[in-house]
Amino acid sequence: MFAFLEGAEFVVEAEDLCRVESSGGEGEAHIFEIVVGAGQGWGAPLPMTCLRIKQVSDKIMSLLLAAISETLIGAMKNPVSSLSLLLTILPGLAFALDVFAQETADVTLKIHHPNIESITRFAENPDIVTPIGVAVAPDGRVFVQENHTHKRGKDYTGPETDRILVFEDTDGDGVSDERSVFYEGLIFSTDLLFGPDGDLYVATRWFIGRFPKAANLKKAKGDPEIIVECQTDGNYPHNGVGGLAIDPGNPEILAFGFGENLGEDYTFVGSDGIEISGGGEGGSTYQCKTDGSQLKRISTGHWNAFGMCYDLNGNLFSTDNDPSGTPPNRLLHIIPGADFGFEFRYGRSGRHPLVDWYGKNPGTLGMIGALGEATCGVIPFGPGQLLTASWTDNRVDLHPLTESGASFKAGREPFLSGPDDFRPVHFSYSPDHKALYITDWVSLSYPVHGQGRIWKVTLKEPVDLTPWPRKKIEILAPKISLTLLGDADPYLRTAAMETLRQHSDILKSFDWKAESNPVARAHYAVALKRADPIGNAGIIPELLGDVDSDVRYVGIKWIADEKQSQYREQLSAQLDRNGLKRRDLLAVVAALAEVSGDLSKEFSPGDALLELALDDSKIQFLRSLALHGVPIGHKGLTIGALRKLAKSKGKALQREAVRALAIHPDPTRAETLARLAANANLDASVRADAIAGLASFAEDHQESLKELASSSEATVAKEATRTLESAGLQPRELATKPPFTDLAAWEAMLDDVPGEPNLAAGRRLFFHQRLATCSNCHAINGRGLEVGPDLTTIGRQADGGRSWVLTHILDPNAEVAPYFRPQMITTRDGQTRMGFVLGKEGKALGYIGPDGKKFSVIKADVTAREELPISLMPPGLLMPLSAEEIRDLLAYILEGRE
Repeated sequence: MFAFLEGAEFVVEAEDLCRVESSGGEGEAHIFEIVVGAGQGWGAPLPMTCLRIKQVSDKIMSLLLAAISETLIGAMKNPVSSLSLLLTILPGLAFALDVFAQETADVTLKIHHPNIESITRFAENPDIVTPIGVAVAPDGRVFVQENHTHKRGKDYTGPETDRILVFEDTDGDGVSDERSVFYEGLIFSTDLLFGPDGDLYVATRWFIGRFPKAANLKKAKGDPEIIVECQTDGNYPHNGVGGLAIDPGNPEILAFGFGENLGEDYTFVGSDGIEISGGGEGGSTYQCKTDGSQLKRISTGHWNAFGMCYDLNGNLFSTDNDPSGTPPNRLLHIIPGADFGFEFRYGRSGRHPLVDWYGKNPGTLGMIGALGEATCGVIPFGPGQLLTASWTDNRVDLHPLTESGASFKAGREPFLSGPDDFRPVHFSYSPDHKALYITDWVSLSYPVHGQGRIWKVTLKEPVDLTPWPRKKIEILAPKISLTLLGDADPYLRTAAMETLRQHSDILKSFDWKAESNPVARAHYAVALKRADPIGNAGIIPELLGDVDSDVRYVGIKWIADEKQSQYREQLSAQLDRNGLKRRDLLAVVAALAEVSGDLSKEFSPGDALLELALDDSKIQFLRSLALHGVPIGHKGLTIGALRKLAKSKGKALQREAVRALAIHPDPTRAETLARLAANANLDASVRADAIAGLASFAEDHQESLKELASSSEATVAKEATRTLESAGLQPRELATKPPFTDLAAWEAMLDDVPGEPNLAAGRRLFFHQRLATCSNCHAINGRGLEVGPDLTTIGRQADGGRSWVLTHILDPNAEVAPYFRPQMITTRDGQTRMGFVLGKEGKALGYIGPDGKKFSVIKADVTAREELPISLMPPGLLMPLSAEEIRDLLAYILEGRE
């Protein structure tokens, strides 16, 4: 595709549809000129555009060319989409490269926030190596945990145990010039925090300790006083105790986090003997007095609450590292009784049917904002703002908070960032709040490695950290709590359930079956389960008989959680229920495996669902629903199996089999689809599905498609014509469309389309391989690729309805969620690739590219990684569609089903 010319010029040609030219030498302006031809089979040509990137070296320019060539044009067969994607990505690349080009040897970290005055290396190796927690004393001395035990290798020559070091800047130049050892003897250190009384609190994965009046000491007088101990066999270095936080407005309260502990049993013991035990339920958070007394659990359902903080108003927040298969990391607002949905007993991937990472199921809360990968510390940055440290993504992010009901929504903006050897962990402010200290692990290596830094970020204006006056905490009355069980705000429901959990008499006296609001019934059941999961289990059969899916789901999960095998028969009967939801089918399958003892930690329902789909004794609705849930790439879902199911007498199963064939990756499906399309005995909509599936093979079946285009069945004829036109086998006449920026004109164009939207046609367009191509990046109801956001519930999330969705399709860069910002990865061999983060556990980085294909890169081979503030979604996706097709597509996306 690319032909490199002499000097700095290059030309790219893609079947005469577009041409990209650049000129300019080293240090000069590189000018992009993109020329678009009309081509065949699509609408009006996009206008010529020009992009200038200043002061970019030839080396950086070559990376840009490689990215465009390999990832954006080579990976996409549709030249229109390829061109649109090219026009989308270039400005973002220009921005990223321009920032990169401004780096100098004297500036390692990039400043993004206007209140940052300067950044200095306060200390670095060999004076400090692999630092974790940091806490600044009232006299300005910087206390830092130096870790020597985290995955320590046999050849590591550092001290045998972790240390707490003290750094001082005696001459005021922003760099430490004195260093001393405060304490040595810790194992698997995780966090450090000064209390307002000068006590120094230290966390390791097994305990919280306290050095009394450490702010006045040069050296510890002895071992720390253990105020909270975690008794467990778990010994992974950083998934135990961590995330220390003291409420500035209520300094007697200490909160801390706890990781998933790899599912090992544990018991926390407070200083007054209070014990709290758990096991495979996932990570959790706790609160106690600063002397370790009055210990209590606040929340559960975390992966790893490694960082925690209170804001100025006393709200508690935590960062939450994600399971490797389920980004993004989460910013969580912690309240008593909160369940954030993750349970390690159901595997570490976060994708188990009984695990909820996004707060969609009864009783769970979701994130208030997405974080960067491997997020560690969190700290307030004045009123209504937080900072988080993303270890993997080499940056510190700012999160503005806006109120949302009884909780918040958090944005995400860059605060400062660095190259691959910037690995921020924790924060602490200077006493005057005019400097922020950041510990930096430096290397990608998990094992301790002998490198490290402490950064001092000097601010132009001090951060306001004055705690606001605390509002009097009103105790929620049990009877009022009953009325809040059905509230639309999940935080109010959580507060209500936490109150009722402690008042079993009120719970049991409530006539829940007379409650008309299904949300209230479902959350009543959750509260009853939390109050006494074994003693109250007798309600399960009634829950399974409820008309509402959410209420039944509580019963299904209750059986699995507590292994209530006596209800296996009632559980199996759920499979015979008409109108079963996909979520509930998966939950039933998983619960049956759990009570029978067959459930592995990384449960995959594909085999069980395929067995149900192929079972002739099951009702047709169940078989079709099960078939829909089988991954298209499942080895047992062969063309032969689908061909047999397509011959079924049941229309629902027949329809689902044809739809699966239409998007199946096996190219041999074409002949089967052609026969189905030609079968006049089939329902017209089923034939249309088969015809749409032939889009990729239209050239080989054009004669039969032309015959179908003249069918007396209007649905069949219309789909065959569309397929021929999409392949350029017959002319496609499209009216001129308004400019992308004129939303009102687009709305008027759609309003002028006569008749009602055709949801079936919209679905076929969503999965069409030559026109809308939405499923190449998005999933809906379990089908499609997860490059971009899942659109199953977008209709409920998009407050602006059609206008909102249309705006984001026309201008994908208008608002890009942090997790869906692509990364440009450069490896040692000079290759550059783009993709979205899938997971970063182990030695490899997992990504999914713009073409929907997964790929991985060895971490050690990555030389540069930049997050681009853009969307990879092409702005020209609607150009090949008619106004009627756009209307139908948007209607299907908003409805989420036919």
